[in-house]
Amino acid sequence: MKQSHNAPLQLGQLAAGLLADDDLTRLSALALLESERTLTSLSDDVVRNLLTCLGHRTKKIQRGAATVLVRFASQQPDIIAALTHKLTHPDARLRWTAAFTLSQLELPSPSPQRVNVSSNQTQLPDTFTLLPVLIENLGHQESDLRWAAATAVLQLARHYSQDVAQAMIQLVYKGNAVQRRMALYCLRDLKQTDHTAQDAYLASLRDEDPMVRLGGLSCLGKLRLRSGAMRAAIPRLLEHDPDMGVRRAAAVTCGQIGDTDTHIIEALQRTAQAADTSLSKASAGALKKLLYRT
Repeated sequence: MKQSHNAPLQLGQLAAGLLADDDLTRLSALALLESERTLTSLSDDVVRNLLTCLGHRTKKIQRGAATVLVRFASQQPDIIAALTHKLTHPDARLRWTAAFTLSQLELPSPSPQRVNVSSNQTQLPDTFTLLPVLIENLGHQESDLRWAAATAVLQLARHYSQDVAQAMIQLVYKGNAVQRRMALYCLRDLKQTDHTAQDAYLASLRDEDPMVRLGGLSCLGKLRLRSGAMRAAIPRLLEHDPDMGVRRAAAVTCGQIGDTDTHIIEALQRTAQAADTSLSKASAGALKKLLYRT
């Protein structure tokens, strides 16, 4: 699409294509917008329809619209303002896709005073306005939305690592069970190893929900964390946790961490003789890693 007297007509066709009944036409319009490098700005109707696409049922259309909006947001601050306004939209799907889009932009640093987004005065977003929406969706019943929200959290952390990490640590203590588990995965992928993060991992090992305990073990294993408190907690889970999945994961975690503390070795030796085949196999595998590494 070259800039000429036909350009307004073509943009008008694209705007209509973004709201077409069939997905193929919408995707074609998005592809044209994404590939056209001569465009320096988007018309109001194209921006409006792209924002509508963020709430589409198809993830490919959502992501395509987000990509285009991110590309033009630096030249058109009104796009950022419009995305911010969508953070309070009644449609949860549109809220999180708007937050996902904003998470890919470098936004203003958080101010000491939180500013509410209202219809009368829309402020540029910061982590205070984005994170609540992402946190909401970390607990979503649909797994693909949970993981999309987690991806957005990691994107946001590229610019605001400290704020995001602190929010995830708080979520480990205060969120619902699904949010607690997802917060642990986010902290793990952000490679958080300071004392506050390690305290959160240890707290998760005492969580009433076995999936949260599994999340905590994943953090310890992937980050290879060692401490006296962990040396006490992991053998307890290994030998006495009521959930066999947690016990097996504790054995695997021992092998990942590489700690040859006597209490850990002895606990693994006992569980290697367990009646549960999966537990005994996991324990034997961990012992092999710890004692017979070349």
